[in-house]
Amino acid sequence: MERAAGTGSGGDDDELVLPPASFQDGLPSSRSYPSCIGGGSAAAASASLERELLYRAELHQQQQQQQQLGGGGGVERRKRRAMKNRESAERSRARKQAYLQELEQEVRLLRAENAALRHQCHHLKAAAAEAEAAAAAAAKKPTIQRTSSATF
Repeated sequence: MERAAGTGSGGDDDELVLPPASFQDGLPSSRSYPSCIGGGSAAAASASLERELLYRAELHQQQQQQQQLGGGGGVERRKRRAMKNRESAERSRARKQAYLQELEQEVRLLRAENAALRHQCHHLKAAAAEAEAAAAAAAKKPTIQRTSSATF
């Protein structure tokens, strides 16, 4: 593969890589350079080279037009992807915030329920202690006591 004239090898995005001179429209061409084979004149080689350069310039122009019509190439596609990523991240943060608020609300409800249950447990323990004391007092029957006047 050959590089178009005027383009550097710096790795630019708009660098055009051209097929070898023996290919036209992606298919092998039957034309050849007579001067390379050694059987032609310099004028024929010059004309052939000129046709090749015109073909390459036209191909380059068509590729640029296709890039412009096709969304601007890689730069625009990267910008669109970056924008979509930002929007997606924003939606994700909103979902996370809503989830955290839901969890915080649930924590508040559970803490209130826990406090109510602790209060109820305290009252039940107090009532149970009172009932136990009352039952102990009621269970104590009066017994007959001996007097010291009767000695054995």
